[in-house]
Amino acid sequence: MRTKKERPPHIEVTCTARGLRAHTADDAEKLASISQGSVFQLVPVTKRSDRQLRTYWKALGLVVKVTQKWTTAENLHRDIKMTLGYREQVVNMRTGEITLVPDSIALDKMQHEEFCNFMNQAMALIADTVGFDPLAFLAEERAA
Repeated sequence: MRTKKERPPHIEVTCTARGLRAHTADDAEKLASISQGSVFQLVPVTKRSDRQLRTYWKALGLVVKVTQKWTTAENLHRDIKMTLGYREQVVNMRTGEITLVPDSIALDKMQHEEFCNFMNQAMALIADTVGFDPLAFLAEERAA
């Protein structure tokens, strides 16, 4: 019998054409120890891509270098987040003044699908603002 503080085993599964399968041998062992008919709550897990994040920052660096409208890629990144609504309200506890600050897109703060959506919006915003698609430019640079 489990005590109040004990957590159920963490089991990762992979969705296949034949159904759910244990992700690793350890997961299979844990799964085998659970009685049949047990009900699970499943939460899909997606992993962010470091490569995609590097491409994002490379594109921002290119825009900064070519346009010189921003002093750094970080400043452009801040402006993108604020323009696209990735921000939150912060209240000064002394004055009650409300200030908007940009949210984080850190790997542990934003799921893969949300980052893909953010990146697509960011690249479209950049293209509309500066007149060229930085991802297309990077693709041409790689092909050359």
